[in-house]
Amino acid sequence: MMLWNETMLVGIPHIDSQHKALLEAINQLIDACNKGKGRSEIEQTLNFMVSYTKGHFKDEERYQETHAYAGAAAHKRMHTHFIMRVGGLVQEFNENGPSVTLVSKINNLLIEWVDNHIKTEDRKFGDYINRKSA
Repeated sequence: MMLWNETMLVGIPHIDSQHKALLEAINQLIDACNKGKGRSEIEQTLNFMVSYTKGHFKDEERYQETHAYAGAAAHKRMHTHFIMRVGGLVQEFNENGPSVTLVSKINNLLIEWVDNHIKTEDRKFGDYINRKSA
């Protein structure tokens, strides 16, 4: 299970609550896997990821644009790359159905995203916005 902690805090309440929802989705999939039901949870997790990326990334990018964040273009490219990776997982699911391999790929992608994006890139722009707003 992934627990919310200070290293994930961006300092923008709306964005932090969205990140917490992502952690819930990760934990639901991990919990389902631990109960041997990961395959049945895949479609729900993928649907969440598609919906999440549309709304959450739009919100982050709007904050960055509003506050003239210098790293906005690079950040948006990271979002685009993540959306493409999610799309690949959706395609794999649609073509091959649920599998243990797909569960593993989803888990790895989400955990990697939290570790490499939220804890670093999102915190950078959160710090910038919070300094600018202070």
